[in-house]
Parts: sequence; C-alpha cells; structure tokens
Amino acid sequence: MMISKAESRGRADLYRLLSRLYEREADQALLDSLRGLSLPEDNDDLKQGAAALRDYLAAAGPDAVDELAVDYAAVFLAAGSAEGAAALPCESVYTSPRRIFMQEAWEQVCRLYAGKGLGRAEGRADLMEDHLALELAFQGWLVDNGTVREQKSFLESHLLNWLPAFAADVDKYGRTPFYKAVTRITLGFLALERGLLEGLESGELSMARSFSVRNDRLAPILARLKEQYRVFAPKRFPKRGLKGADLIRYGEIDALTDIVYKEKSHLSAKEVFYPVSQTLFRFNGEECTQEEPADGREIILLARPCDINAVRRLDTIFLRNGQPDLYYARMREKLHLFLLECKEGFDNCFCVSMGSNVALDYEAAVRIDDICALVEVKNEAFLPYFQDEVPIDFAPEFVSENRRAARVPEIRREQLAEITVLDYWKQFDDKCIGCGGCNTACPTCSCFDTVDVIYHETSRDGERRRVWSGCMLEDFTRTAGGALARKTPGANMRFKVLHKIFDFKLRFGEEHMCVGCGRCIDRCPKDIDYLDAINGLSDLLAGKEG
Repeated sequence: MMISKAESRGRADLYRLLSRLYEREADQALLDSLRGLSLPEDNDDLKQGAAALRDYLAAAGPDAVDELAVDYAAVFLAAGSAEGAAALPCESVYTSPRRIFMQEAWEQVCRLYAGKGLGRAEGRADLMEDHLALELAFQGWLVDNGTVREQKSFLESHLLNWLPAFAADVDKYGRTPFYKAVTRITLGFLALERGLLEGLESGELSMARSFSVRNDRLAPILARLKEQYRVFAPKRFPKRGLKGADLIRYGEIDALTDIVYKEKSHLSAKEVFYPVSQTLFRFNGEECTQEEPADGREIILLARPCDINAVRRLDTIFLRNGQPDLYYARMREKLHLFLLECKEGFDNCFCVSMGSNVALDYEAAVRIDDICALVEVKNEAFLPYFQDEVPIDFAPEFVSENRRAARVPEIRREQLAEITVLDYWKQFDDKCIGCGGCNTACPTCSCFDTVDVIYHETSRDGERRRVWSGCMLEDFTRTAGGALARKTPGANMRFKVLHKIFDFKLRFGEEHMCVGCGRCIDRCPKDIDYLDAINGLSDLLAGKEG
C-alpha cells in the first residue's frame, strides 16, 4: 500500500491544527473552522473525541469563546488553581522527578530544533520549547521535511512519552468538554501515526518515490532545496575553455536551465567536495587556527554514473587508506549524490568496460528533458520536496554499450618488473608535455601538494594550503635534494596507466581506479589517447604471452 501525497499533506495539516489548539485560546474563526472539520475515526479515542467535539460545537452559544478562554487559562496555565491542579502542557513537567520546567526533555528538544535550524516561531516566544504546541508543530515539520525514522523517533521518544499522563490531567481538570475532546483526538491521532510509521519503516507501507515534475514547477522546488543545500551540476562557463571555447564544469546552479545534460563536462565533479586549492589552517607565528568552511550548508551534487562511482574510489583513498583524511571527510559528510541519468554516453567514454556505467549509490535520480524532469527519490529526507508532484513508475536507465571499448590486461604481479622497462612507454616521451591536464580532468586522481603562503615578505602570518598535483607533471617526483624518481614523460605515463588499471585494484581488492569517463583523452592538448595506451599494452602483453 502506498501513502499518497495528499495523505501526507493531511497529516502535516492535522499536526499544525492540533498545535494551534494548544498554543493559545480558541477564537471564533478557529471554532468556525472546526465545525467543518473531517477527522479520521480509526480508533476509539478518535471516534469518541470527534463525537464529543461535534456535540460541544453544536451546542456552543455566543459566549463559547469566553468560556473556552477561561477553560484554557485554568487547565493549561493553572490560573486560579491550587498548585498541581492543572495540566501544564510541557514535557519536562511530566517526565522530570520534580515535575518542573526546563529539565532533560527540554534540553533534548532544544538540541533537535537547533539541529534542524529551527527556533520558536514568531509569536510563540512565551512558550517553552517542550510545550505541546511546539512539539506538535515540529512533528508536522518532520512530516514535510524529515525521514520516517525521525518522525517515529520523535513521536515515541517525546510526544507519546508524556501525552497519556497529560491527557488524564486534562480530563481531570477541564471545565468544558472541548479540551477533553481535543486531547482525546490528539491521543487517537498519535496512536494512528505510530501504526502508520511502523508500517512505513517495515516496508508494509510505502511513500510514492518516483515523480514527474513539469519544468515550470522545478524552479520553486530548487528554491526550497537551496534554502538548506548548495546545489551543484554540470554548468556552462562561456569562453572559459581552451582557445576561447565554452567550458563545462561542475558549478553551483540557480536555475534548471543552468544544468548541461546533453554534453559531457570537461572537468569532473570532484572539485565540488575536494577543492582545487583548500586552506587547511592559518598561522601567525604564535598559533595555528583551523580553517572552517565558509558555507555550512550541505551539498547536493547532480552527477553522472561515472562521477558517482569515482566518489567511491576517492572515499577509498581518503577514508579507508590508513588514517581518514580530516579535511576530505569534513566535506564528504555534507555531500548528497543525485544521479544525472546517462543513457548513451559520449565520445571517448568507455565506462562499460570499467564497470562504471551503472551507479546505485545515489539518494535521488533525475532524468531531464525539455518538458519535464522524472525523479526517483531513495532518501526519504527529499520526499517532501516532490510529494506534490505526479507519482509515476520511473527508474533511471544506464548506458549499456560505448562507442569505444577498453581491453584491460590481466597483469600478474611478477610481470611488473618486465612491464616497467618496456620500450612501449618511450613513445610518450616526445608526445607528452607534462601539463597535467589529464590529472586535473580525471575524477579519481587524488594527489596534492601542501604549500605555505606567507602574506608579507617579513611576516610570520600566513596559511597552509592543499593544492592539486598530478603524476604527469615533470616535477611531481622531485625530492628535496633535486632527484627525480621518474625522469621522463614515458615513465610518468607508465605509472599512471598501471596505477589506474592494476595497483589500485591490487591494493584494495575491489575495482579498477579508472572509471572510463574519457576526459583525459578529451583534454589532452597533444591528442594522447589514454584508451589506446591501455589497449596497446593489453595487445603487447597478449602477444608476448602468445
């Protein structure tokens, strides 16, 4: 069974209505709206509460607003009552040993709100954060913006943790049937919610997860996403490329029209979360201060399958290759991967050969055309952004055949010494100019230099930066004494090829480092074809073995 977008919207609306009922005294407009209210009656509390509310409203006279104001003050504010003869609507009162305000429950919900960037809404400054009105409002917010797990956790750990005792006091101290009915409805609705969330969590129920979104409706969705996230995708930078051509690279987008989805980006997605130049810390001769990210928002990255698979390779290098890299981890934990569907591939792609044509590690998948976008949502946190759109049956498709193919050689460890000295690599000595363009464009190259920048010639103030580097640069292996471990472009090419199709897989036992995006071929100013280099080595080794 699937929960529709209308049902989810109705749940959030009911939480907000209940929040309003506990927030302050009822006015005439609220009473009038309640007369036409349709409530679920799926359990006894809901049935009896709804019936009692209808009966009260049907019999209510012209003094009902004043009568309810007195009732609200007496029951929820303890006005004119002896100590303890009230139902004070704050969780701390019902969960702390001394039944007083601002105890552990209050601290917990304060942290929860702050973690979501929320505070008390305008006009609610006189309410404690664990007031029932605010807790109900937050649960409604979670229906719109949170995951099933978050909704279920808050419901069970907070709302249901104290509502039964609170309801008993309302029933005891209430002067009219109105708030007794409202509290019974609240209990019944929360019980209904618990069953629904348990079903969603177990998979017996499901939310609509794929949607069709007209292009004109994507703008407000993108605007909502950008309130909490920075959104990056392939983007065109006019006249910023080679010889004045346009450059397509990953950049922060402000509109759907910014996304370039019919062309391959010239550079990879890695610079979004692994910057070309990154300040690690600043120093002034006395102390060092770690640099914090300027923008604390999380990041949504719309990337093709090869780039998503490349992220996993970088994760292996930076997070699972000994001590995790702090600076990479800090950026990586903010990253949300959205798959940008790629069904046909481009010139020089060979992702199928490298097993990188299919990516499953995404939180949402998007197919874009000139009319609409089809979206599959896997992370529940993003469902609220699309719940108002048309549910459909959609799953992304992947390229199944490239125009070119790689013949990756099966290299044995004992062959390495022989492969290292092959004359095959000398052909690159005259071709390669050591510009490092292939390393810059590659989504899995991870090497960097650290550089200390002094702000003034005689100053002790400065900063340490991490700056991309690459194995194809002439001075990459130069030591402090001036020696070079690899002295020729051919030796560098040998190192790069073997690292991408042998060393990485040997060390980590998973997959080759290369994902077959072909950008190194596209970007080489000397037309060196990396795919030909792989296939040529494969043919050479096959001939030697034959």
